[in-house]
Amino acid sequence: MAITVLVVDDSAFMRQLIKQMLESDPEIKVVAVATDGIDALNKIEFYRPQVVTLDLEMPRMDGLTMLAELMRKHPLPVVVVSSVAVEGGEQTLQALELGAVDFVTKPVAKPSLELWQIQDELVLKVKAAAEVRPELIKQLPVPQPVPEKVFAEVPSTGIVAIGASTGGPRALRYLLSQIPADFPWGIVIAQHIPVEFNRSFASRLGALTSLSVKVATENDEIRPGQVLVAPSGLQTGLVREDGRIRIKLTQSDAIYRPSVDYLFKSVAEVYKENAVGVLLTGMGADGAHGLKLIKEAGGITIAEAASTCVIYGMPRVAVEIGAVRYQLPLSEIPQRLSTVLAQFTEQQ
Repeated sequence: MAITVLVVDDSAFMRQLIKQMLESDPEIKVVAVATDGIDALNKIEFYRPQVVTLDLEMPRMDGLTMLAELMRKHPLPVVVVSSVAVEGGEQTLQALELGAVDFVTKPVAKPSLELWQIQDELVLKVKAAAEVRPELIKQLPVPQPVPEKVFAEVPSTGIVAIGASTGGPRALRYLLSQIPADFPWGIVIAQHIPVEFNRSFASRLGALTSLSVKVATENDEIRPGQVLVAPSGLQTGLVREDGRIRIKLTQSDAIYRPSVDYLFKSVAEVYKENAVGVLLTGMGADGAHGLKLIKEAGGITIAEAASTCVIYGMPRVAVEIGAVRYQLPLSEIPQRLSTVLAQFTEQQ
């Protein structure tokens, strides 16, 4: 049975183009199109589509307002398709935080062959969105008060490496909000996200935590309580020089830049048993093999459980290949990190 989709865009040309792109795949059927948020909400009630593609800049009711209303009334998987994704990463990140499952960057150019370049990505992400359970889209744990001082006796000799893709921005917002200010290890994050979003993404994460958050740059030193976000378009690894561990950025033509596998492999090589790898929600398999390398090096490995993953892809593969020591719902991962670090202290 075909995946049913509602296309929401204020441009008649884009509505027709997105419809054609999606219906190029026989497994997708566009059941209706809508011109703005109000029109979309009415048609969702009538057609009950499985997936919605959503522009953000529209008259009468914009995409963000419509998305908030949809998540309040009738949560559905939403894929943002908007040029705003390039021009203003803030709005697209807001959409992801409100519950959008994924996004596709619509080329800014007017009708041209360039617009067709998003077809494969759009079809892939709509198909992935159709597999998301609606009840998981908006269901994030409620953040709890976090004490400022927890880790007074933990040595600052380790690292926490986190990988995520689809659904990751929301999961990371929750996870970092639950980490105490005196967290003694450095944290490095590889999240699949466009280059244009780097600074906005790091800034929005930083607003939720007492930790310092920044986009990683060449030669940044791994420091206790600092969160480094791997820059998009490059691969982020680690090197040990003169007794210090620093960021090493490299060019790559790999599909994922940053690659979670690349980061985890480097972490395993440099930190060995003094590492914790955390693999969160995401489509595909990136990070699974790198997580296994961390485990084989003596480190602790954690994967988000299917019960809270927006897309149970990357963690599922990690579990299947034996890379995971702890499989936990998102709400339990912060406490597990605290427990692991406490045990690390006892072993010293």
